[in-house]
Amino acid sequence: MSCINRELFSGTPLRDTRRARLVRGTLRFANGRQIPIVIRNLSERGLGISCRTAPPQVGEFVCVTLPGSAELDGVVRWAQDTTCGIELTGLVDAEEIAAALQREQARLLEKSDWQVASLHRVDAPRETGPRRRI
Repeated sequence: MSCINRELFSGTPLRDTRRARLVRGTLRFANGRQIPIVIRNLSERGLGISCRTAPPQVGEFVCVTLPGSAELDGVVRWAQDTTCGIELTGLVDAEEIAAALQREQARLLEKSDWQVASLHRVDAPRETGPRRRI
């Protein structure tokens, strides 16, 4: 049971719509140190990120750089284990960020000369089941 009277908030979202993403980026601390991160989700007002090391402290100002888009400034609002939530200093067009990430991904795919089929034997499983007993 919730202690919040939801009738007071009817029609008002309690939090922004988040877009699930798994995108690599860079987080820069106020002292200039940078660490690689993975953006787990984004909204108009914030980001959810994961990092390999301990996340920044709550209240710390940081700058997040995403591939193919501008830098995003914000403040850490929560941190747990290797994840944290960053409230951005201004509103961000989540649609534009998503489009920039898709453009960057397409650019990398064009640039890539990966030819998996020529380097590895690719076998698709048969629809009738395994070839031999397991």
